[in-house]
Amino acid sequence: MRRLDRYIFLQLLGPLGLGFMVYTFLLVMQFLFQSAEMIIQRGLPLSTVGELLMLVMPSTVVMTLPMSLLFAILITSGRLAADSELVAMRSCGISLLSLYRPVFLLSAILAGINLYLMLWVLPHGNHRLQQLQLEIVTQSVAQQVEPRVFNEQWDGKVLYVFDVPQGQDRWRGVFVAQTLEGTDDSPGGTEMLIADWGQVRVEESGEKLVLELEDAVSHQVDPKEPGGYRVTFHERLESVLEDNFLSSRKASISASKSIREMDFQELRRRASDPRTSPEMRNLVRVQMYKNFSIPAACLVFGLLALPLGINNRRGGKASGFTVSIGVILVYWILLSNGEEAARYGKMEPWLAMWIPNALFGVLGFVLLVRRNADKSLMLSQVDRWIREDLWAWIMSFGRWRSSRKKRLQEARQRKGEQGRGGRESGDSRRGVGVQLPGRRIVLRLPRLGLRVVNLMDRFVVRHFVSILGLVMLSGLVLYVVADLGENVDDILKNNISTDVLVDYYKFKSLQILYDISPIVILVTTLLTFSLLSRSNELTAFKALGVSLFRLSLPVIAMAFLVAAFNVYLQSEVLPASNQRVSALKDEIKGRKKSARTFQRLDRQWLFGQGRYVYHYVDYEPEEQKLNKLQVFEFDENLRLARRLYTTAARYQAEDGGWIFDSGWMVAFDGTRIEALETFDEPRLSDYPETPEYFTAEIRPPKQLSYRELQSYIADLERRGSAHPELKVELHGKIAYPAISLVMVLVALPFAFRLGRHGALYGIGLSVILGICFMALYIFFTTLGAAGALPPLLAVWSPNLVFALFAGYLFLGVRT
Repeated sequence: MRRLDRYIFLQLLGPLGLGFMVYTFLLVMQFLFQSAEMIIQRGLPLSTVGELLMLVMPSTVVMTLPMSLLFAILITSGRLAADSELVAMRSCGISLLSLYRPVFLLSAILAGINLYLMLWVLPHGNHRLQQLQLEIVTQSVAQQVEPRVFNEQWDGKVLYVFDVPQGQDRWRGVFVAQTLEGTDDSPGGTEMLIADWGQVRVEESGEKLVLELEDAVSHQVDPKEPGGYRVTFHERLESVLEDNFLSSRKASISASKSIREMDFQELRRRASDPRTSPEMRNLVRVQMYKNFSIPAACLVFGLLALPLGINNRRGGKASGFTVSIGVILVYWILLSNGEEAARYGKMEPWLAMWIPNALFGVLGFVLLVRRNADKSLMLSQVDRWIREDLWAWIMSFGRWRSSRKKRLQEARQRKGEQGRGGRESGDSRRGVGVQLPGRRIVLRLPRLGLRVVNLMDRFVVRHFVSILGLVMLSGLVLYVVADLGENVDDILKNNISTDVLVDYYKFKSLQILYDISPIVILVTTLLTFSLLSRSNELTAFKALGVSLFRLSLPVIAMAFLVAAFNVYLQSEVLPASNQRVSALKDEIKGRKKSARTFQRLDRQWLFGQGRYVYHYVDYEPEEQKLNKLQVFEFDENLRLARRLYTTAARYQAEDGGWIFDSGWMVAFDGTRIEALETFDEPRLSDYPETPEYFTAEIRPPKQLSYRELQSYIADLERRGSAHPELKVELHGKIAYPAISLVMVLVALPFAFRLGRHGALYGIGLSVILGICFMALYIFFTTLGAAGALPPLLAVWSPNLVFALFAGYLFLGVRT
């Protein structure tokens, strides 16, 4: 390898590594957010956590390698052009085409790595990830049952758990409703089990999921014949929740083995199988060609990025950032649209997967040839129109605005001179005149001239905002591309329209921007002051007597605005947008109804405001009527104290409660029936629930505003339920936006110490700081959700630790 080739190759490695760190960190951070609660609460060992991360990495690296290569070439070529090194090379007779040798070498290496990942590592890694998740579910099946939630995942059974003591695998207070199969001796019906303690276990064979109950009481009755009410006590009782537990899940994984979990040989066999439907055959062929087209994107990006990076020499790293985002976005749009067209036979699979590479490859070759001939990247007619006609129009418009502004200023000045009266026209100071005989005395008062925002502040803010927009756009595009890659199978399978996808990512982008804003602020602050330092502008400010502390005030103000906007976003916008995202996600996944949000009137089981459990067939909102209502009342020991049944219950506001029609009531003293009463005439009840309670919508914390979540937690606490995870969510609605301010305080001392190292060092440092902070934040908040720390302390501790760390770093900054 020639010395020049080695020099360019080594110059590419630094930006490549930093780009790879940034892109990979953003995607892995998303995985950690989603999996942290499962990892800590289920007590997964470090080996399992490490295996999870290793299995997730291939699908992440496949995407981030081409992005990192594109970013590295744009940054390196732009720097060579900005430092006039390309001019020196051209003066020595070196063709730009020869510069492509080290670029092609690096692109070929990354393409080979990507090809190996796509053909061998990724399919087996995806399948192993599914198996590992099955093992985690099997080993920690008890953690799947959430307390104070009606679990209906098992056919014919409804399970409700009142409490899970800290550090225990069993539950305190268990309520089970199960359907009994009819026999010759018994007509069947519904059996209620109320137990003091309970737990689930998987038999050694793994085929049966068994519910074990201690001190359980069985209640069986025909609602039409309450006189036959039977109560049976069991010191220990076992009930099978699911047969063929392990084998059914293994069979499900094997049968539903997605296309991305098949290696190339399995794909070939699936494509040649005559039993495969035409649509599935097209999808299989698409995956076969995608295994080669995505690695080839490294070569294509290398060819395209070189002339684009040289052309953006004046824009520097900001322009390279912008171009890389645009290229990545257009490439994935073409690839996704081609995949959808190939699925329905509108386009050949090989053509759909190779069109993006072909278009970008031809474009890159043409641009490189034109750049080597010192021509503009655009056609001569377009270039001439932009340089002459468009630019002339812009300049004339600018001159018109300047002259108009000057005329307005002159008019205001003339008007002011007329209003000053006795003051001299050329004096800009305020004056108070006193007229004496034969003489005029004027007292001059100097102007205070206090300005909150001066020219320096506007200069810093302008740089900060421009970089903020680019970094935020890059993070948003990266998240959208990653999410699109995860959902592409469901999108094609369920025939999701473009309008649904646009709406989904339009609303989801709000939550994405909210999530990445702290990291975006951190990167932007480091980049802003790194670039100012590299261009000696920080030195100039210090030479003029401007303290670095004073110079950082506009950046702190911008971070405060971002934090305030995030507070507004999560209180006024995100609850509604996340609800819309949930509905669109269900449509993409092919689910009829979301498992995270529902109307209470659609539920047959509901926990009341006291220790009440309601069961009803349906609710009629217009008439405010509950049909076939049962109420189970529990005492302080979580044992059934009274059970009531009525054919219908109507709410009468004037009477202040529910009017029950005919029915019956049974009172219990432990396991003994204390009283049995039937009634045929309506009677008034004293239950506190109103019709609004049955029509209200149940939403997860992300779909609730701060006040709504606070009210919901207070309601749960009145019932005697403690929810530390909800309190963590509540305090996080204030603490998370405040992270943006903390990130600025942490970034500033590092930015001032970077000196002339440049923006790439700033990016690398921001990745390290971001990893440290987010790991600390996830760790503390998960401890708070598990009840190991007070929620308020758990949420605010990372902010406090990093704020103190920033204060210590400021002590050593020479301002």
